Amino acid sequence: MSHDPNFGTGPGDGHDPHARAAADEAAEREALRADLPDAHFGLAAAIILSALVGAFVAPLYGLLVAGAFAAIFLVVLGVQCLAGFTWESVRRAYLVTFAWGRWL
Repeated sequence: MSHDPNFGTGPGDGHDPHARAAADEAAEREALRADLPDAHFGLAAAIILSALVGAFVAPLYGLLVAGAFAAIFLVVLGVQCLAGFTWESVRRAYLVTFAWGRWL
């Protein structure tokens, strides 16, 4: 064993803490990245959930579930539009609201 404190901490050898942190962040971004098909699936799940709650519990509660998702979308859209309205802001609000469908 070497008594050099920098032994085995060169770039690319797997012991560089900054390289490991960057690799971990890249892996987290990839795991959390969602796209429009994921959001479409989340929207479909929200619609089905609202219909099931409305059919088996009470129609008012089904409307409340749907209204909660609509309210979340509108709040996120409002925040996205603070810098100006674009279709990209609508897309991002849609992804934030419904992209959880990726994990169903």
